[in-house]
Amino acid sequence: MSEKPNKKNAIGFPPPLLGDAPYRMSVLAETADWLALEKPAGVGVRAYPWDDEPDLDSALNTQLQAGKPELLRREAALFGSVYYLDPVISGIAVFAKNREALADLRNRFGSGECRFRFQFVAAALPIVEPAFQADAPLLPHNVKPKMIPSTAKGKKAFTDFKRIAESAKGWALWEASVDFFRPHQVRAHAAVNELPVLGDSVYGGPVAPTQRELHPKKQRAGVNLPSFHGLALHLCEVELLPGNADATIHCAPPKHLRLLLRRMGLGD
Repeated sequence: MSEKPNKKNAIGFPPPLLGDAPYRMSVLAETADWLALEKPAGVGVRAYPWDDEPDLDSALNTQLQAGKPELLRREAALFGSVYYLDPVISGIAVFAKNREALADLRNRFGSGECRFRFQFVAAALPIVEPAFQADAPLLPHNVKPKMIPSTAKGKKAFTDFKRIAESAKGWALWEASVDFFRPHQVRAHAAVNELPVLGDSVYGGPVAPTQRELHPKKQRAGVNLPSFHGLALHLCEVELLPGNADATIHCAPPKHLRLLLRRMGLGD
C-alpha cells in the first residue's frame, strides 16, 4: 500500500542543493521500492545535457549519504529517477529506492508499460480537432536544446491529445496522455499540431495574458502584469502499474496554475 501525502510528509532541500532557494517537496506516495515527490517547475529530475538546473537525483543522494534523518527512515539504498522530466514542467517525479527497483521501473518505462497524463493550456483554435493522436518521429536538434520532427532520422513518439475545457476568453485546457515519452515530447508534439503550450518560448507558445485581458472590468494594481509566469504544463497522473491503484499517483496543479485556470474560465 502506498503512503499518502500529508503536510508533514515531505523532504527538505536546503541551499545550495537545488540552487539559492530552499525547497520542501511533498511526498505524494511511497512504497518500499519507490518514492514520488511533487516537483515544482524550475527543478531538474536528473542531469541532462540540455539543462543547467541542479537535479533531484543528486540532491536526494547527497542528503542520504550525509545521513539526513528524513531520508534514512525511508530505508533507501539509493535514489534513482525512473524517468526524465523537463525542469520547466511541474508534477510527479518518481525515484526508485534500490538498484533492483530502479532497473525494473526503468525497464517498465522504456517498454511503454507505464501511463502518464499531462495537462496544459493553449490558445483556443477552432481548426484543431478535440481529440487526436500525434505521431511525428522526434529528433534532437543538432545545435539547439529542442526536439524537431523528422521522418528520416527521428525516433518513434506517440501522444494522445484531448481537449477537456474551452473558455470564451480564447483559451483551452488540454490533456496529453503517453505510455512513454522522450524529452520535450509533449511540448514538441503540441507545437507540431498548432497547440504550443502557453509560456513555451522554445516551441513558439503564446505569452500569458495580462490580468486586464482576462478581467477587463477590474480596476486594481497590477492589472497590466502577466497573469502567469512559466510553462503551463503539469504532469498530473502516473500509473507505474496500470490497473493497480496502489501504483497510481495523482498530483493537482500548483496553486498559481490553478488560479490561472480559474481566471481563464477553465477550472473551478
